[in-house]
Amino acid sequence: MMRLLRRLHADERGVSLAELIVALSVTVLLLAMVGAFFASVSRASTTATGVDSNTRVASTAMREMQRMLRVASNNPVSSGVDTQYAFQYASPTSARFFAYINLNSAVDVQPVEVQFTLDPAKGTITETKWNGTPTDVTKSYYDFPRASTATLTDRPTSTLTLASSVVPTTLFTYRDAAGAPIGAGASVLSAAQLQTVASVTVALTVGERDSTRPTAANNVSLTSTVGMPNLRS
Repeated sequence: MMRLLRRLHADERGVSLAELIVALSVTVLLLAMVGAFFASVSRASTTATGVDSNTRVASTAMREMQRMLRVASNNPVSSGVDTQYAFQYASPTSARFFAYINLNSAVDVQPVEVQFTLDPAKGTITETKWNGTPTDVTKSYYDFPRASTATLTDRPTSTLTLASSVVPTTLFTYRDAAGAPIGAGASVLSAAQLQTVASVTVALTVGERDSTRPTAANNVSLTSTVGMPNLRS
């Protein structure tokens, strides 16, 4: 009986200080591991969200620029003289050109004047369009506003912001029929150089404009060289 009482008394002593310290240490370690895991998952989720958002913006803008550049065309005139070459203005951050594209149906091909412009200060790319004015009853020829400057004073038919959070860069590189860059180092192509454009390389980066911030790692860059079959000689 005494043995049983002594054993019961020993069982009431609980845990020792050493056991308590070990248990607390293990608990703290487990909590730290769980916290680090959730922090890692949160960072990965934030990164994935940022990359996905930037990819969507960059892809949408790139597809539209490719679509319009691919159908760039000279604008014919009824007299057959004074050829209006496709590109009316070209710089590293802006391109204005004529394009023939299906606007309303599969058979309704209409000419438009299009300008893509990167605003380095705002970090936006805008698409501006001007519909042509028919110059004959059959609507075979169209007249468009023309200027050698970066902007037109004529009211546009539409203006659309294609992308925001765009990292300032050389958006357009113009190439001749051999694929060589035109006007390397020049800010604006001359009238003679505009006539030789056969393809355009578009380089677009979307994301954090401050490269020192951690979110700059989520930036997305796309590059595409767009051939323009209507301008091949």
